[in-house]
Amino acid sequence: MKVLLTGAAGHIGRCLGPAFGNRYELRTLDRQPNPADPGQLVADLTDADALRNACAGIEVIVHLAASSSDKSPFVAEIVPNNIVGLYHLLEAARQQSVRRVVFASTAQATSRYPADRTVTTLDPVRPEGPYGATKVFGEALGRMYHEAHGLEFIAIRIGAFQAYDTKWPPAWLRRLWLSPRDCVELFRCAVERPGVGYAIVYGTSALPVEYLSRREAREILGYEPRDRWEEYFGGQR
Repeated sequence: MKVLLTGAAGHIGRCLGPAFGNRYELRTLDRQPNPADPGQLVADLTDADALRNACAGIEVIVHLAASSSDKSPFVAEIVPNNIVGLYHLLEAARQQSVRRVVFASTAQATSRYPADRTVTTLDPVRPEGPYGATKVFGEALGRMYHEAHGLEFIAIRIGAFQAYDTKWPPAWLRRLWLSPRDCVELFRCAVERPGVGYAIVYGTSALPVEYLSRREAREILGYEPRDRWEEYFGGQR
């Protein structure tokens, strides 16, 4: 399978890249050159021509590239990357007959719900800030491209991708953690699962508190996390 991975030099991209390189015919793209990946395409999301060329011959796009901090300038950085850039990518996918886009969304699309309940994809969006709001836009734009143009689109609302030795407070991780191994498996399921036209799922590992519903990822994608929060952080306070 021919897969394009955007944001390949980022935090999650560096996790997915080696595993996907062993499994697929992988093409990578990032705006920052990565010396460890000499075949990487260097392009900005606002460059429509570069994205169209990057999508040529591709079957599935895994789209990680984005501005992911509310501290980034909204007009100068978040809008060009997360809104304009996504539009250019989906247009390129449509023009190049890409079959599916797997979109890295965020749990910040619904993070204003209380911590004592399980949030599902049926709940109304309640974004944390501008970054989360742009991901909600991305999910809606993906739905439009699916219904108008037949592009398959799967949005993964990632909880908190963190390494096994992370210093994040366990109280946060017990509701949000997505481990590196489970991250690879979740995105693999999203790339390969047949018969998915449009879907939104949450992405976490096996956590003691199911703040973000795992049901959708299990039923739609066949994803079952392997890493349990207690095994790595259960003894910490």
